[in-house]
Amino acid sequence: MKTIVIIGGGSATYMLLTGMRQFPVNKIVIVSTADSGGSTGLLRKELDVMPWGDVRQCLIGLSYTDPALQNLFSYRFDSGNLKGHSAGNIILAALEKITGSPEGAIAEVARLLNARGEILFASKRPTTLSAKLENGTVLVGEHEIDEPVSKKHSPIEKLILSKSEVNPRALSAIGRADAIILGPGDIFTSMLPNLLVPGIAEAITASSAQKILITNIMTKFGQTDGFTASRFLKLVNAYLAPGKKEGPIDTVIVNTKEPQKKILDLYRKEKAIFVKPDIDKLRQENITVIAKSIISNHIVKKINGDALKRSLVRHDSQKIAQIIWDLIK
Repeated sequence: MKTIVIIGGGSATYMLLTGMRQFPVNKIVIVSTADSGGSTGLLRKELDVMPWGDVRQCLIGLSYTDPALQNLFSYRFDSGNLKGHSAGNIILAALEKITGSPEGAIAEVARLLNARGEILFASKRPTTLSAKLENGTVLVGEHEIDEPVSKKHSPIEKLILSKSEVNPRALSAIGRADAIILGPGDIFTSMLPNLLVPGIAEAITASSAQKILITNIMTKFGQTDGFTASRFLKLVNAYLAPGKKEGPIDTVIVNTKEPQKKILDLYRKEKAIFVKPDIDKLRQENITVIAKSIISNHIVKKINGDALKRSLVRHDSQKIAQIIWDLIK
């Protein structure tokens, strides 16, 4: 059975995991410990626990259990003192305290949800993500980078991760992977923080596995303003192999279809645009380019009580999974 390692977390990785259910693959997800927004950030601050939001979503994506249990871990309170909190985040935080370790908490919830696959933190401890902007400003905290307060935002020059200590289990997973998938999702706050943990980028670069990048459908204000598909590739390669002319990514999956006009108009209000699939420029990099309409027709609705901004359109999980399977089978 082939092993795929997914570097990311959050809703985008959940989408990918649900799509891969139909294929006989061993799935391992490596997630960041820098998340500091929403329910995750509050629990982390008040209880001194790991950031559980991405892990929770991935566990649900790997789950083969009663829908009622899945709904329990997805439930978000929309009133009272618990408004904004996810029940799953609270349960995982409690289990971290009970078992004495993040690994123990993940194991217990994986058993409850009958999760098939592994979820690993990139770092052994919670980390703090900062972004130095081109104008010299430094944003401290993943949430501040993800949802900047200022309407005027200088481009991000580089990310900085503090207090990180690599999880050896994450390095082991990368070493035995047949394919390593990066993206989709928030590149500066979900994917790249993993690559800043000492040893992670080096392990990916040294791996003989296929290295697949899935570019995003839309840009994100303050992070990927004006990005094309080739700029996503250039950025990820720069973090994987800094200073080298050729990066380790060998395959890029690009969406070619724009969302409906009414959706584009909504994104425009958030200062976001469609990611241009500059396929010719990508092919100049001597890599495999898979360019197709892989956008989902489903429009994501905001959940009551959720204080964070979420993407309205996402990739089609079945189409993405089929492409990955065809690459690795």
